[in-house]
Amino acid sequence: MSKPVPITLDDIVSRTSDLPTFSASALEVMRQADSATARAESLAEIISQDQSLSARVLRLANSAYYGLERKITNLPEGVVVLGTRTIKNLAMVAATYPWMSRPLRGYGLEPKQLWHHSFGTALGSQLIAKMSGKCDDQTAFTSGLLHDIGKVALCVWIDEKLRAIVYYAEREGITFDEAERKILGYDHCEVGERLAENWNLPEDVMLAIRYHHSPSDCPTHNPLVDCVHIGGYVTMSMGFGLGGDGLHYRLDSGCFDRLQIKLEDLDEITDNFVLMYEKYESMFLELAA
Repeated sequence: MSKPVPITLDDIVSRTSDLPTFSASALEVMRQADSATARAESLAEIISQDQSLSARVLRLANSAYYGLERKITNLPEGVVVLGTRTIKNLAMVAATYPWMSRPLRGYGLEPKQLWHHSFGTALGSQLIAKMSGKCDDQTAFTSGLLHDIGKVALCVWIDEKLRAIVYYAEREGITFDEAERKILGYDHCEVGERLAENWNLPEDVMLAIRYHHSPSDCPTHNPLVDCVHIGGYVTMSMGFGLGGDGLHYRLDSGCFDRLQIKLEDLDEITDNFVLMYEKYESMFLELAA
């Protein structure tokens, strides 16, 4: 009997029929919002090409959260009310929610568990970026939201291997991503980096996806990677999205030295994280759904 042919990283990206995708409008909103010359009119023009995103922008602008006395009826005004940063986050959340809310059986994740973990990591990463002042907090939000996209593509291939990976991680005392690499030859971080490259996302975001479990291995020691690593750890410690790999997350203390924050600051970070999550999660989740 011939041995089964192993699935390569290229196979994952080229042969998976239901890869996560971004709408063209969401990607363009992200790029334009990051531009120093971004204008409300140009963002509104892009958003207008996506009916569902247009509705979400107007709905959020008219929500009780902003407490305006008059109704916002046009997109340029809605963009001004929300600001480019909120518009970018809303576009990213709306674009990723459909495939982040699915169950990922290969990782032991029930419906919406990946969403809760990814959104929590986005908020945690943003909070840490603000605290450290070492990188842009909105890019940290984006990177945190996307850090586990490799799981979406890889889960269909590891469905029957999850138990073996978890067992191997426990037996060897290693992290889940280390066990993935031992058994598969690559991990979900590398798959995610390849997807981000296909989407033409910024290099910093790709690095955060690739090294979020092992920030000290990042060739450039990028502070964005450190923020996402700690953000993911805080989210895991709060119990958001604990799948098959949830108990195998090793905190890299070198992140704190590089960001010039103290390990003792984790308590403050966690307290602020809970407040931010309760404040934003229901609002963004309702709009995304």
